[in-house]
Amino acid sequence: MRIVTYFGKGGVGKTTLSAVTALACATRGYRTLLMSVSAGHNLGDILGTAVGHEPTPVATNLEAREISALAELRAQWPEVQDYVATILRGIGTGKSAYVQEVLLFPALEELTAMTELWRTIHEGQYEVVVVDTPPTAGMMTLLAGPEGLKWILSSIETWYRRLALVATPVMQALFPNRNPMDLLPEIGQRVSEMRSALVNPEVASHRLVTRPERLAVTDGLRLVTYHHLYECPVECIFVNRVRKEVSAQKAALDVLAQKSAGLPVVEVPDQAEEPIGLPALTALAEHLFQTRDPLERTLPAPLMTLENTTDGQYVLKLRLPNLELDRLDLVTPAAQLVLEIGHFKRNIPLPTEVWSKEAVGADYSGDTLTITFA
Repeated sequence: MRIVTYFGKGGVGKTTLSAVTALACATRGYRTLLMSVSAGHNLGDILGTAVGHEPTPVATNLEAREISALAELRAQWPEVQDYVATILRGIGTGKSAYVQEVLLFPALEELTAMTELWRTIHEGQYEVVVVDTPPTAGMMTLLAGPEGLKWILSSIETWYRRLALVATPVMQALFPNRNPMDLLPEIGQRVSEMRSALVNPEVASHRLVTRPERLAVTDGLRLVTYHHLYECPVECIFVNRVRKEVSAQKAALDVLAQKSAGLPVVEVPDQAEEPIGLPALTALAEHLFQTRDPLERTLPAPLMTLENTTDGQYVLKLRLPNLELDRLDLVTPAAQLVLEIGHFKRNIPLPTEVWSKEAVGADYSGDTLTITFA
């Protein structure tokens, strides 16, 4: 199976390019799923046909779906709904709409996206899965995987405790030995497996979508850095709605060429009309992938390497292209490297060789952060 994700800020054209790539793969005979995991779905609008939570046939070899936390809640968690409904009736509130509102706890969208992506990978029904991702924060939660899951489960626990605080007497009387959180025993393992697929360059390709505007390029390059932080190196950059006769766009493209760290840049020309519906999307797919394989990939170098110097020191190298040093904070507590870049932080286990060493220096050159241990 191949997984292709398109990521970027909202409004840059991720959904359109996801649909175009999925069509190109399906045309080449691959059984393809086009999946939107963004809460603000517009996949159906782009395709010009209704798309729901369950896979919807769109074209030959192509199905599409918009992941819905509410639909998944209704399908997979009826026991929890009954449980909460009984509690709320016991405290004088039992309307079904209110039950759903209570159950839509914080981070349910991210949790649903993780589990449904895992299910798709696990079932192996498709040869290609093209993922239209959520904007920055949601996508980083997906990439963080088990690390992000800690925050999600914390949100669920907070939600459950608030409900339990109000309804404890009723719950003890009706369900003395029952806890709905027991319905999630395998969630950690599933998310770990999902992340393993997303960080495997043999399986997953991650593509940035941006626009030829200076601010959009700057934001996009930061997202490339964040992806490397979570061990999901970016394969290429798609620049949408390019009109080279516009001087401001040319300047933005020049900046991108200088700072793209050698990544291929694919320019998508501005369309006279927004490509909506299969005929328009197919025409754009033929233009973009006429001479380019939609599943073309490059195998990136690993995020982290360790070198032993002749004087007994160790040099740890991390590939973090376009790293802005004024947004970087790093510490090295026991056996860990804690990297904080902007609003995102990751705890990276250090190689055992440097556990007893002390970080004595750091330097950033090219696209590599180098930390020396002695």
